Amino acid sequence: MGHSRKNMEGANIMTMEQKRTRHSQFFQPLEKGEGGYLAITSPINDSQTPPYPILSPSTLEERWFSTEYRLKGAEANIHNTYWGQDAIQNEFVNLGPGVQAAMLGAPYKVTISSIWFDTDPPLKNWDNPPKLTTDFNHPLHKVIDEHTKELCAASNGRYAVSTTDIGGQLDVLYSLRGEDLLMDFIEYPEEVLAMQAHLDEEFLMYFNHQMDIIMPTGLGCSSWMPIVSDMPYYPIQCDVSAMFSPAMFEKFALPSLDKVSSAIGNSIYHLDGPGEIPHLDMLLSLKHVHSIQWVPLPQVAGLGPTSYSTARFEDEMSLDIYRRTKAAGKKVVLLGVPPSQIETIYNAVGSDGVFICTYINTRKDADALIEHAHQQKWLR
Repeated sequence: MGHSRKNMEGANIMTMEQKRTRHSQFFQPLEKGEGGYLAITSPINDSQTPPYPILSPSTLEERWFSTEYRLKGAEANIHNTYWGQDAIQNEFVNLGPGVQAAMLGAPYKVTISSIWFDTDPPLKNWDNPPKLTTDFNHPLHKVIDEHTKELCAASNGRYAVSTTDIGGQLDVLYSLRGEDLLMDFIEYPEEVLAMQAHLDEEFLMYFNHQMDIIMPTGLGCSSWMPIVSDMPYYPIQCDVSAMFSPAMFEKFALPSLDKVSSAIGNSIYHLDGPGEIPHLDMLLSLKHVHSIQWVPLPQVAGLGPTSYSTARFEDEMSLDIYRRTKAAGKKVVLLGVPPSQIETIYNAVGSDGVFICTYINTRKDADALIEHAHQQKWLR
């Protein structure tokens, strides 16, 4: 792929259109020789003072609900961040993980770091369950819609706008039911399966609602993962399955994941830690699970400069996951990889179909890593 211009140090950089093309290429079937994908962010320059003022929210309400604050944050990201190689600015419309639980009736609690939905689960028993349907008059839905539409309007093609974190169906059900759900898998399996089938439909309905807003803008489909596709995709998940046996996963999780990923067309599975590794072969058997996003433990919460700073993406357990995933014809997504681990990963398993996101403290070091990646022929 050609490059349109050079940065201040003379390193090749791509236009947004070229990056979008590469991201969409990532969603094609794995091919030998396609190379890797390396999204590198750093400060825009090595000055200690960012060129665009960074605002701190005065209240929790402003932090999460203010559209003006959200738009100013997007502008700060544009001016203060260097989006190197495959990195695309992606504005994540974040109202908490699994926010659909709130729209289905779960109370929510706002904190500085997130919004939570499991404080008082509304599904108290299976004898007389509440009617769990997505409330489009819910205040969080209204915020999501407003933020999504206003960010799309302000982007002018400069950045992507994500879907919100709708949630995995069984994880949302956990927010609606609480810890009792773990016994329900044994004592009320048919009720759980019926509710899960209902939540599958609620998820798809809400996902399609978001696609109706985002896709006509021409910005592409993105998610809380900073990957942009010309076609719809979603990071499906089942974090609660870390407590499942393989037999339980096959019964309760796999059919739902197959149904949802097939309806969307493309999905990335969020493999959240070692507890989910026993389910990997079943996940790799799903036709529309395109990639596996591996989350090693331990990790540091968030997706900023210190994210995953203690995570081991290059240990033997992780490398085995990548090899098994690629052997099945799938691709790999790794978010927040420490720069020092990238060479080990690409050299050990090959760079083809491996999408790595990393943060580096200086623009100079970011450009040096990009140049090294090209010299090593990790990228095509």
